[in-house]
Amino acid sequence: MASTLGTPRDRLLRATETMLREAGMAGTGIKEVVKRSGAPIGSLYHYFPGGKMQLVTEALEVHAGRSNALIARFFSGKTSAATAVRRLFDTAAEGFDRAGADKGCAIGAVSLDLQAGDSQAQRICEATFEGWADLIAPHLPFPSKTARASFAVTIVAALEGAFVLARAARSGAPFRDVGKALATALRQP
Repeated sequence: MASTLGTPRDRLLRATETMLREAGMAGTGIKEVVKRSGAPIGSLYHYFPGGKMQLVTEALEVHAGRSNALIARFFSGKTSAATAVRRLFDTAAEGFDRAGADKGCAIGAVSLDLQAGDSQAQRICEATFEGWADLIAPHLPFPSKTARASFAVTIVAALEGAFVLARAARSGAPFRDVGKALATALRQP
């Protein structure tokens, strides 16, 4: 289904981001991106002269920005960390189910596809995961900075792991289960 909203550049980025969420970097082909975007093939090479890798890295940056804003929205300090975690995972479950249970996280999917020469994509993935942990850590109820940082990484790893389990189960239930367990752990003294 071709998208006709936005500039050809925006449409190409949206189509790439969607495909990264569905099939990772290895499964994201230029011809399918062009088809889904509804943009002329010439637009791809005009806006992305670096080809597929430029398109992928820019789509990852868009996805990273959106996901950072989402994490920041949940971990804003307006609720307890336990409530924030539970809401984040419940929202992920709802979004996963609503999207047809076939889309993961573009950052996680691309991370699994990285090869030795994919340094720019690797840096984006690493920085995004670190950024999520940095957004979460200050809101965790542990006295030590090290404990907060460690548990924030646990939350990020659990979120990415829940995507894998949810894709296998074709259900958002793993997000709910993991979110509930993490929220319980955050409520412990």
